[in-house]
Amino acid sequence: MKALFLLLTGVVLSLSGMAQVIKVRPPEPIMDSIIYQTENVTLIFDRKHLTEYMTGMDSTLRNSKYSNKVFNSVQFAHLNAIDMGNHFRKAYCYLEDTANKDFSYSTGKMNMLWAEDGGIMLPYVEEIMPDLLAGGEVRVIDRSTKAVQPAYKMIAEPVDGNNYRVFRLNSGREIFRESTFRVEQLTRR
Repeated sequence: MKALFLLLTGVVLSLSGMAQVIKVRPPEPIMDSIIYQTENVTLIFDRKHLTEYMTGMDSTLRNSKYSNKVFNSVQFAHLNAIDMGNHFRKAYCYLEDTANKDFSYSTGKMNMLWAEDGGIMLPYVEEIMPDLLAGGEVRVIDRSTKAVQPAYKMIAEPVDGNNYRVFRLNSGREIFRESTFRVEQLTRR
């Protein structure tokens, strides 16, 4: 019994050692925020991150002849080059229009890929979310306590030979699972 207890303790300690703790950067004023709400948390980040990403992707997509393989998003897996180019340009124009303020997303709400509102930006938001979370660029608010989280954990999740990131609150509740948005496309290739 004692050996079993020591073995279980060792397993728990080794699993907890695999998680990387991400400390959120000190909050800066966010002039124009994007809100992404999940079952457990509300994530808030500055619109400038999405703008910088889209600006960089503009030339990358042109150089790759608008191939959908530039993105890891499952939602783009079925688009041909013409559709990918049209979707990106439509989303880019929506983002660049400063009159558009509809940048609030919820995993409990369905968004159409070709939406005429801010929903058109959702695949791009989900594309950059893991990198922003890994960099501590996102304000994470626990929905149950309404408290801003100063830190959270990043865990590697192996799926079909690829590692994906899972972000969790220190309580263990999930913030964001990268494989939810990426695995299906990778199995298609």
